[in-house]
Amino acid sequence: MTKLARTIGDRLRRRSHAALRLALAAVLLTGCGAESIIDGDEVERVMEPEASEVITVWHTYSDVEMKVFEDEVIPAFEAQHPDIRVESVKHLYEYFKGSLIAETTSGTGPDVVRMDIAWLPEFARLGLIDPIDAYPELPRVTKLLLGSALESGKYEGRYYGLPLNINTKVAIYSRELLRKADLDKPPETMDELVALVERTGYQLGVNGINTWAVLPYFVGLGGRLTNEDYTRASGYLDSADSIQAVHTLKRLVESNLVSGDVLSGRLERWQAVPDGKLLMMDEGPWYYTILSNVEGYDDEKLRDNTVPAPFPHNPGTKGSIIGGENLVLMESSRNKQAAWTFMKWMAGVEAQRLMFKAGLLPTNAEASESEETYSPTIRPYVESLDASFLRPPVASWAKIDTAFNEMFERMLHGRVPVEIGLEQLAKQIDEWLQE
Repeated sequence: MTKLARTIGDRLRRRSHAALRLALAAVLLTGCGAESIIDGDEVERVMEPEASEVITVWHTYSDVEMKVFEDEVIPAFEAQHPDIRVESVKHLYEYFKGSLIAETTSGTGPDVVRMDIAWLPEFARLGLIDPIDAYPELPRVTKLLLGSALESGKYEGRYYGLPLNINTKVAIYSRELLRKADLDKPPETMDELVALVERTGYQLGVNGINTWAVLPYFVGLGGRLTNEDYTRASGYLDSADSIQAVHTLKRLVESNLVSGDVLSGRLERWQAVPDGKLLMMDEGPWYYTILSNVEGYDDEKLRDNTVPAPFPHNPGTKGSIIGGENLVLMESSRNKQAAWTFMKWMAGVEAQRLMFKAGLLPTNAEASESEETYSPTIRPYVESLDASFLRPPVASWAKIDTAFNEMFERMLHGRVPVEIGLEQLAKQIDEWLQE
């Protein structure tokens, strides 16, 4: 019994302590003739023969995405690679980064991580993830991927991540409010959108004051965060165009045309658009996948009551922000070849088409040509990618992000003059970009 318990303990060493105690207790009780405290399916699963290698994958998939990942993607991979077993571990996004740094710096943690593209430069500079350009298969793998997505996996000229999925946000309008405003199509520019809300009094559902939420509006109105090679903010963030963009946003906030209750909850904001309570909100492709599983918001209702369109932006500017996740190989992994095998497979057509069903836009060129790309709710996202922009791929992004959020909060609520706030923020960002 001691040997069996030790084997199970090794098998579950990356799971929670609670799950480990539960499995061990089941073995001890059933071995002594007592009734099992967990059901037979769990005991059978725990006592399955150990695979030759076990890799742990940490991620922040939504419930809908995780079901596809665990019920379809992982079984498909393991069927093709029976010598590798994949353990899926979900984390909440807001706590994920801190947990990951703590675990990996202590020499433990996962083998593979589905990581926000904005985090990759910081983790690369800290030495917590391995470069993958030494693997001879990398050129063959990257040849199959979209060029715009590949850039998100690079830091200082080296590849550290394989782009797993890419996303941007589109504008999702209330069909009813567009009709009441006598419009047969959504606005195409930010100036048109601003004029529309000021004429009608209809609100925009901007999801808070932060870079992910505000940058598309700031950039779409002509604002600039840095120069093109991300080495300088002064002269760009504090330019006349950027100042004007922030003044426009401040006017919308002061006029209550940016909804003040958007932080009450994601679902409430999402429902407000098809219910005709908000003119527009911007959101990623997961919006339709997730909300269509909420009672009363099926596919038909969402198609009838919403109008998705590319995010509006003025001529000469970019549209929405690019997001997404890369798969990265952790430096602390003890199963690097098996982990790399899994990463390569996840970049392939089969895996990416499966995850496409959950609303994640693929980075594999062949998978992106799926018929689903041309569905009415997905088409605007694909059409928006070429006009979207990356957040600066710099190791100091976390500090820039925090400072941006704090200063924009103060400027938009009138606690700091716009011109002074942008000048101070630009100087601070300049220092961080030179680190």
